[in-house]
Amino acid sequence: MSKVALLLGSLRRPGNGIGIASWLTPVLREGFNAKSAGSPPKAHTDVVFVDSTKPPLPLGPIVDGSHVPSDIRDPTKHPNPSVREFATFASSCSGFVVLTPEYNGSYPGELKNTLDHLYWEWRNKPVAIITYGGGGGTRCAALLKTLLGGSLKMRVVEKAIAIKLPRTHSGGTEKVPTDGSAPEWLEVYRPDILEAVEEMKRLIANKPE
Repeated sequence: MSKVALLLGSLRRPGNGIGIASWLTPVLREGFNAKSAGSPPKAHTDVVFVDSTKPPLPLGPIVDGSHVPSDIRDPTKHPNPSVREFATFASSCSGFVVLTPEYNGSYPGELKNTLDHLYWEWRNKPVAIITYGGGGGTRCAALLKTLLGGSLKMRVVEKAIAIKLPRTHSGGTEKVPTDGSAPEWLEVYRPDILEAVEEMKRLIANKPE
């Protein structure tokens, strides 16, 4: 069984991210386990939601100057136990979906911090980017694509999803619920997400040599 991790880029609680992730996780499972046209049956793919507020995350600042993450190819050799646990988990994943808000035109610092703790564990892994915000988070997505596809050498899904939050959610008091029916404005993005999943499945199937 393969495994895809859903990484939430925000630590804010309460917030829209945890609600969107609660809706998104089963949508991703549906997509990854749907039979693609003309393809043979394949093993089940699990989608694991990684809660950024629970161990081993958040990892905290990088304070150990004795090495840089690119020095460590074996995930079990990271000195920090939390980083070692997260590195081992990341290594076991076939791919990643990053769900993140846009903060001041960029991605949250805690997301960058999580990514910076590892290096080889990200390399060549497929990754899809889903952003959200009042404007959809397109500036954040562009910067993330450069970071993930450039410096971290990940294979970025071309189909990016930018979820535009209504004013009631981006600047108001309403938040996406963590259970029950999803708002209609969120369900609109389901076809685009499933399209991105199909692209990601092809990337997972075609591993670089």
